[in-house]
Amino acid sequence: MEPPVVRLEPGLDTDATAARLTAAGPLVRVALPGDLHVWALTHFDALREALRDQPHAFRRGARNWRALNDGEIGRDHPVVAFLIGSESMLTSDDPDHARERKLVQSAFTHRRVQLLRPRVEQVTAELLDAVERAGRAGPVDLKAEFAVPLPIRIICDLLGIDDADVPAIADITTRALSGLDATATRDADAFAAGMVEAKRARPDDNLISALIAARYEGDALTDRELVDNIILLFLAGFETTMGTLANGVRALLAHPDQLRLVRSGEVTWEATIEEILRWDNSVATLPMIYTARDITVGGVELPAGEPVLMAFKAANRDPAVWAEASAFDVTRPKRANLAFGHGVHRCLGEPLARLELNVALPAVFERFPDLAAVPGGDDSPAPTLMMNHPKTLLVDTGGR
Repeated sequence: MEPPVVRLEPGLDTDATAARLTAAGPLVRVALPGDLHVWALTHFDALREALRDQPHAFRRGARNWRALNDGEIGRDHPVVAFLIGSESMLTSDDPDHARERKLVQSAFTHRRVQLLRPRVEQVTAELLDAVERAGRAGPVDLKAEFAVPLPIRIICDLLGIDDADVPAIADITTRALSGLDATATRDADAFAAGMVEAKRARPDDNLISALIAARYEGDALTDRELVDNIILLFLAGFETTMGTLANGVRALLAHPDQLRLVRSGEVTWEATIEEILRWDNSVATLPMIYTARDITVGGVELPAGEPVLMAFKAANRDPAVWAEASAFDVTRPKRANLAFGHGVHRCLGEPLARLELNVALPAVFERFPDLAAVPGGDDSPAPTLMMNHPKTLLVDTGGR
């Protein structure tokens, strides 16, 4: 009997899609735009096991995609174009992955991240000042005015990207993660390659220069690896934090009983952020891992070389793991979720994301005690295949 097919399109309701995916089983056949059929891991245990068992059961990198290698799938498909050719940590397996990660980690240190706290606090305060001023005249799009610029400014500071280049790289990022723009990958490559060339000519104290200079046991990142990992760091440093900030504010405004628990101190911000990450993590689905050998998952036999989508939002709402998994409940006992992945590919930027969330979310609600969602704003899902955040987040700051 053929398994059911769940169709995934940019702009779909991610809550409803996650519920459909989870209900369909741990391994689900999905159709991406352009009628590209792949598999999706949708249950928590199945996805965590796959992430842990790399590269033995699953591998990274489109070079492992049998149908692509055999010419059954065109390389010009937007989703395929996003995946092929990358040599970042995200698309490599050990030992190459371990080598790249050690080199990147030698530059992207815990100390470098912690030194950013005063800057995160400063930018947060500046942006909230602007939101407060705008709020005196009427509703404000908190996503556009706060959730977007905060992580962009921080990751650009960290990487050493000039303010003048921010609009261009932000546009490239949005187009790349839509899953529909095959030109975005080329534009991202050109931008990052230009940054590498500029920093080689004029090194500074920022992360791109540190990546160029990074050495581990005498080894260095190749030009291709530099370009791909700069793109990865920007994508992860901007979109994931932006989405979680927007989703977190929206979740708390939509659940005033939960917000009261946080405001009263009955529940910590740490616990609240953990539930936001579980319930509405900013990465809905992420392509792609590939079966390394013939394998059985959820009763389905898969041959080697099959593409498998990682359905993180569905897995984080698995009712077999969390009671009333679809409910937003900041009082849940703490347990691991997959918002930052798992295993050797767990997100390297997690400390930076947590720093920004722990500074920014409390600051929003401290600054605006009467903050409220405004009916009529377009909070439908943004038109992206992979990410999960609303188009807008219209709020009344209570300042009039």
